[in-house]
Amino acid sequence: MVGSRKELRKKKKATGKAKLFRIVAAVLIIAGLGVLGFAGFQELMVNYRQAQLRDDYEATAGFSHIDRDQKPEQVVIEEWQPMRLIIPVIDVDLVAVGGGDVFDKALLDQGPTHFQMSDLPNTEGGNVAFAGHRAGRWNFFLDIDQLNEGDEIYLDVDGYRFVYLVEWVEVFDKYDWGPINATDYPAITLQTCEPKHVSNPDWRLMARGRLDEVIYVPVEAPDAN
Repeated sequence: MVGSRKELRKKKKATGKAKLFRIVAAVLIIAGLGVLGFAGFQELMVNYRQAQLRDDYEATAGFSHIDRDQKPEQVVIEEWQPMRLIIPVIDVDLVAVGGGDVFDKALLDQGPTHFQMSDLPNTEGGNVAFAGHRAGRWNFFLDIDQLNEGDEIYLDVDGYRFVYLVEWVEVFDKYDWGPINATDYPAITLQTCEPKHVSNPDWRLMARGRLDEVIYVPVEAPDAN
C-alpha cells in the first residue's frame, strides 16, 4: 500500500540527507588523504634533499688528504664546505646547509642552516651557528631542549670531527641574536623555535657548546675521493 504524501515527503527528505552526508564524508576523506599525501610528499622531498646533501658531503669531505698517524691540533676551515651535524643523545644526524640566507625558508626546509654572519669551525676561536626547524614535518632540532651540560655535539667537515660539549641551553627573545656573535673560544650554537611545534614564536631556544677536541672522522673514507 502506498503511503501518504506526508510519509513520502519524509522518506524523500531522509534519503536526501543521507546522500548529503555521504557526499560530505567522501569529500572529507578525499581532503584528508590529500593532506596526508602532501605531508608524505614533503617528507619525501626532505629525505631526498638530505640524501643529496650527504652525497655532497662525502664527495668533498677531504678524507684523502688526512694523515691519520698525526693528531690534528690546529684546524681552521676557511670557506664553507658541506658539514655533517651529529648529536648522539637526541639521535640527530643531518647534513647542514650553507651558502645562503639563514632566513630563507627553502634552505631551512632542507636541514640545519649555517648563519652566514657566524664563524666557520676552527680551533682558534669563534662561534659556528646553525638554525633548524622545530615545527612542521621537518623538526630537525625538535629535541634540543633535552640536551644537558656535557652532552656531545659533533661537527664533521673536511675529514675532521670537531667535538663540542654542551655548556648551556637557554631561551632568548626572538630578536636577541647576541648568542650568534663571535666568541673568544671555539664554540657552536644551535638555534630553534620555542616552544615546540610553533612557527615564528616570540622566543628562541639556543644551545651552546664549547670545543673539547678535534679528531679525524671515525669512518671509512668514501670511494668518491
